[in-house]
Amino acid sequence: MPTIRRYTNRKLYDLDSRRYVTLEDIGAMVRGGDEVRVVDYATGADLTNPTLLQVLFDEERRAGGLFPPALLTCLVNRSSRGLNAMLNLSAAFDGEIRRRVTRLVELGQLTPDEADRLCALLLDPALLPVESPASAADLQFLLAEVERLEKRIEQLAE
Repeated sequence: MPTIRRYTNRKLYDLDSRRYVTLEDIGAMVRGGDEVRVVDYATGADLTNPTLLQVLFDEERRAGGLFPPALLTCLVNRSSRGLNAMLNLSAAFDGEIRRRVTRLVELGQLTPDEADRLCALLLDPALLPVESPASAADLQFLLAEVERLEKRIEQLAE
């Protein structure tokens, strides 16, 4: 596990590779399977969580639209309740995706195999091919497709 030391000037130093790193480098380490640990140089305090959140923030700023505004709004509204609220929210989203995909199978608009693949892609974006530059766009397309099909289900139910 790489240990990253954060200095008071906000520079990040990888103790294992003995070099300065950026937030983007840390993101690449995590995506590569490393579990990083970030510590404050002066106090030794664990800064891993805030640093990983900063990595996500920077990726959202660069890519724009990684997270739906509704999700971000909900997280901000629930942030005072801490991590449990975020985990419950994540579980609720996962459950909603599963419910909608199951409904599409019931209506015959998806086969069970297609439903399994769609759920896998929506619930674990890491399964998308890393080498494909369109993987984030593919995920957005799939999310939009689920939404479109859900609206169609609502129309059919009426």
